[in-house]
Amino acid sequence: ARAPTARIDSAVIHWAEPKFFPADVMTTASASSPMTRLAALGLTLPILAFTCASVVSAQQIRGRVSDSANGGPVALAGVFLLDSERDVVVGSSSNREGFYVIEVPGAGEYYLYVQRLGYFENESPLVAVGPSGQYGIDIEMRPEPFRLDPLEVTVRNEELEDFLTLKLGRNPNSIFGYRVIQGVRLQEARLKAVDNTDLLRWLYIPVSHGVEVCIGSIGHGGRRPIPWGLSTEDPSKAAELVKRQCGALYVDDHRWQNEHVEEIDMATIGVVVVLGGDVHLYTRHFDWTMRPGADGT
Repeated sequence: ARAPTARIDSAVIHWAEPKFFPADVMTTASASSPMTRLAALGLTLPILAFTCASVVSAQQIRGRVSDSANGGPVALAGVFLLDSERDVVVGSSSNREGFYVIEVPGAGEYYLYVQRLGYFENESPLVAVGPSGQYGIDIEMRPEPFRLDPLEVTVRNEELEDFLTLKLGRNPNSIFGYRVIQGVRLQEARLKAVDNTDLLRWLYIPVSHGVEVCIGSIGHGGRRPIPWGLSTEDPSKAAELVKRQCGALYVDDHRWQNEHVEEIDMATIGVVVVLGGDVHLYTRHFDWTMRPGADGT
């Protein structure tokens, strides 16, 4: 799976030297103090190599995700390590204080990518990681204005995430590629689109019509984001991750065949959720207070 690039923000990246986080925040984790500020987008940057004091045998990247508007922590942000081709290598999450730790699988060149509902995504420049040591990277996220059309029936971010967390068994921000579109942004796409395929593309959701209709995530190199509820730790599911290259389409959590995408009445859709490469469309009358699993879904 590749990182989306259309909405990457230009918030500031801080390259930092490792220090120790408070013991009650993260065990043996290291905090960061700003050293250099670099824009994350719009610049042609060389590969950045670091020489850090090695205090552990394995490579680790540690730091803090913060709100660029007030400096406060961004809790439960998804933090992902991408290879030089922007394929996901490993993921983590920030804790309540915004601190995160990522175990780097080996020496190489990586991007650090962060996402959180309510913020613009952000990405570091390419980082060269050596065979050992700790690397400190603090990264800021700029709040995304949550514009609501008073005539649209929408769901609050908190209510939506509570529902998805119960359904998934984990916070959706920890799943790479998680996005939510509703309100004015969805309505603007409707006005521009000539059909449903065009509408999804205006929302930066890829759609490919060929022998098979691919929606949400078109595979690159046989890899894609982790599908809804599928664990890569289950060996029996490993082949499915390799074979499956097209995202699935759902309407109110019921599977909708991709080839029938044009039959959906998009005028009834109030929320679009992109999660794990799949696309979930929710109508304006969907009951967000329903407990997932209560009706067999």
